[in-house]
Amino acid sequence: MPVKVQYGYLQSHKERNAFVKFAILDPMEQKYIVYYRVSTKRQGDSGLGLEAQRAYVEHFYKSKNIIAQFTDVRSGKTIHKRPQLQQALALCRQENATLVVAKIDRLSRDTEQALWLYQQLEGRLESCDIPHLDKFTLTLFMAIADRERELIGIRTKQALQQKVKQIGEWRLKGKNEKKTAAAAVGARLSREMANENENNRRAAVVIRNGREVGKSWSTIAAELNANGFKTSKGRNFQAVQVQRIHRRYEVQEADVATV
Repeated sequence: MPVKVQYGYLQSHKERNAFVKFAILDPMEQKYIVYYRVSTKRQGDSGLGLEAQRAYVEHFYKSKNIIAQFTDVRSGKTIHKRPQLQQALALCRQENATLVVAKIDRLSRDTEQALWLYQQLEGRLESCDIPHLDKFTLTLFMAIADRERELIGIRTKQALQQKVKQIGEWRLKGKNEKKTAAAAVGARLSREMANENENNRRAAVVIRNGREVGKSWSTIAAELNANGFKTSKGRNFQAVQVQRIHRRYEVQEADVATV
């Protein structure tokens, strides 16, 4: 039997001296991008949780071609408020790379969000805790994680109710305080709606990358328009709108950093 590095041979089950030739793919040809997430700044600073994730990836992907790593210090409630994840997704699409997470709940605890990511990556998603990940196993594991998230919410709500029963409500607010709180809630919801907009999320990644290499607001706006990007109202971008989106995401990151 001839020996060739780029091919392998399997003996046919029909004929003893017949062999089937197949190509051996070099594992270094496949590119991998690693994504980490911790929920609080304290975990990020101390390395709690983050070190465990890195240990998993180091064990299973030590010999793989990892081209980039991204880390978010964010809650797992929504995938669209994580700028590092958005950059990782953009780079995966650009490099045709596979996204790797240490545990699937680091990606999301929501089944629909996880399946949306799987679709965006065209199946190029791997998790150290789920061997041979495919759409079926992803749906199964995410359904379990989703259920756990729901149970955590129920336990938290019950604990707060018990606390009120024990010591009563101590934060009684006046009319002015209620109006101020309502205004703050309204402003927060407006910001969240803007941040959740798909056009703004995609544009924010391009804007961040452009600013990192020193491009002006006007230049970035022109590039967004040339590539078919639209504002949340379906219009072309202007420099002031590019600044506004960039500032909004900077404030969002600063808010998380102070937690």
